[in-house]
Amino acid sequence: MPGMNEANRTVSVDFWRGFALLTIFINHVPGHVLGGLTFRNFGFSDAAELFVLLAGVSAAFAYMRGFEPGARIRVTARIVLRAFQLYVAQLALLMVAVAVVGGFAVWSGDGRLLDTLHLDLILQAPMESIVGMAMMSYQPAYLNILPLYVAILLLAPVLMAAMRVSIGFGLALSGALYLFSLLSGLALPVWPNSGTWYFNPFAWQLLFACGLAIGRMLDQGTPAPGNRLLDAVALLYLVVSMGWVVAGFPVALDFAPVPAFLWDFDKTNLSVPRLAHILALAYLVSRLPLERLLRSAAAAQPLILMGRHALPVFCVGTVLSLAAQVARLAYDGGIALDVLIAGVGITVQWLLAWTLEWHRSGLKSASRRPLEAA
Repeated sequence: MPGMNEANRTVSVDFWRGFALLTIFINHVPGHVLGGLTFRNFGFSDAAELFVLLAGVSAAFAYMRGFEPGARIRVTARIVLRAFQLYVAQLALLMVAVAVVGGFAVWSGDGRLLDTLHLDLILQAPMESIVGMAMMSYQPAYLNILPLYVAILLLAPVLMAAMRVSIGFGLALSGALYLFSLLSGLALPVWPNSGTWYFNPFAWQLLFACGLAIGRMLDQGTPAPGNRLLDAVALLYLVVSMGWVVAGFPVALDFAPVPAFLWDFDKTNLSVPRLAHILALAYLVSRLPLERLLRSAAAAQPLILMGRHALPVFCVGTVLSLAAQVARLAYDGGIALDVLIAGVGITVQWLLAWTLEWHRSGLKSASRRPLEAA
């Protein structure tokens, strides 16, 4: 979060972002023994919602403070540059995915993982697939979060300008776009295959806007809203959703002609039950006195470091999850292999974050030396 010094940094945001990254890593290894323990098995939302919400909070810290008349073009340029960095990271991930999964297919003659991840399209239409990668319209499985983030960042300056008028106005504008996209079917198409993006950015931007609002309030020192009635409603909703999921109740209901996004559990368009679940969860967690505890807890530091360096950790975690899928297909190691995958994956991501933090600290120290000498 640029623009925040270490003393003022909200470490709980970094902690939960690190938690989301590790959860995504485990969830991106289908069938992993720890997959049944992640919070998607106890409610309507999962780590993708948490990741996008926290992305909004972080964007508010990084850009909202300076998003003032006279500086908005410069800040918008920074946002666009960040979106471009994410775009380049997406292209790099696609190339590595093709190398890891395609290399295994060539070595073993087993193309099942190519089919599962929808990378077989490269064999069927290579030129179209390359163009689709460049346009972000070709999104293999497990490689569709960064395109969502790029699209939302390109919408962010408009949302931030509205938030600077008032937080309520910004949320109203975002909510209007959310409703319009779901009622009209507005979405971005995929190509060369058919359909739409797995994550509809016109719907998911509402969750990002909620994160912007939270970050804006935190940055301004606005007291978090809260009362016993809201506490009870949020807790009741989480308990009901957990009971629903754990009991295995239907995920495909039909209350037509009521619009489906009000009652289904569609992840692509961020249906209301999923949106309400992550917001209720974030609200209740915010009511806990975690900030001071996380600052002093040594056990929390690895996750805080990983959340602080979210993009490189996410990219490495994605590559590791693909390699883990290859390993589980090649070797029937059962629980022992899953434990090894989790141990190696978490360790590598933490070591990467630690190294990046060590490098950043060295750069800060070097930049202060000339001043100290003077």
